[in-house]
Amino acid sequence: MKDSEISKYLSRIKVDDCKPNFEYLSKLQEFHMANIPFENLDIIVGRKIGLDINHLYDKIIIKKRGGYCFELNTLYAKLLTNIGYKPRPVLGRVWLSNPKSTPPRNHLAYLLELDKKTYITDVGFGGLTASIPLDIHVSSTVTDKDGMVRVIPFREHQHMIQRQTEKGWTNLYSFEEVEISEQDISISNYYMSTHPHSHFHDNKFVGKITEEGRVALFNNKMSIRKGIHVVAKNRVEYGDKWLEIIKNEFSLDLDFTKAEYDALLRDNT
Repeated sequence: MKDSEISKYLSRIKVDDCKPNFEYLSKLQEFHMANIPFENLDIIVGRKIGLDINHLYDKIIIKKRGGYCFELNTLYAKLLTNIGYKPRPVLGRVWLSNPKSTPPRNHLAYLLELDKKTYITDVGFGGLTASIPLDIHVSSTVTDKDGMVRVIPFREHQHMIQRQTEKGWTNLYSFEEVEISEQDISISNYYMSTHPHSHFHDNKFVGKITEEGRVALFNNKMSIRKGIHVVAKNRVEYGDKWLEIIKNEFSLDLDFTKAEYDALLRDNT
């Protein structure tokens, strides 16, 4: 990225300056999640999810859209690299919905080294994920805006990120410290954005963190969370009202064609 592109990126997430240390990394992650929504709407309307940096920069920074993990974290890692960090990718297995069998590696996040510690930083998970980087070799609890999170050993050579909820410690996703290639990422991205069995294929996800918690839209069900507690749920009919929420609550200006809007507003549930 050029200096002017980095400046526009930082302006997009409302960060004035940044340096390669933990304080600024924490600020980058939190502000990124607060100002760039998680959303999979391009998948719903049938657009190809490309991971070319120029395409992602144009979509997320210039056109002020959001994206899902493969888009958001790929672009975020490029920013980190240009600032002076050295991120390396990991693919995670999502356990949030308590799958009956071992889930596939279908979530992208990044590790980096700071002060002889290894942190995982992630701006593309959504849900109850941490809004701060986590030291993957320390199992003690850490507090962010939503409460307590931690990373614990999980199976052989794996780590699990957990969130403390009313039901106890909830698994979010696990990952391994193994080298992965661009092809690994491309394959996972292709599957998650195109395969009918992917939960992103038919379900609409939009969300971002707020000062108090999180606001989210799952298909036509809107929820507002304070900390880990859901304090409001509303059903939003597809149409002008749904699009108004997309624009006003998530600051998304969509540039879809009529056919794409028809696909977006179709009730597939």
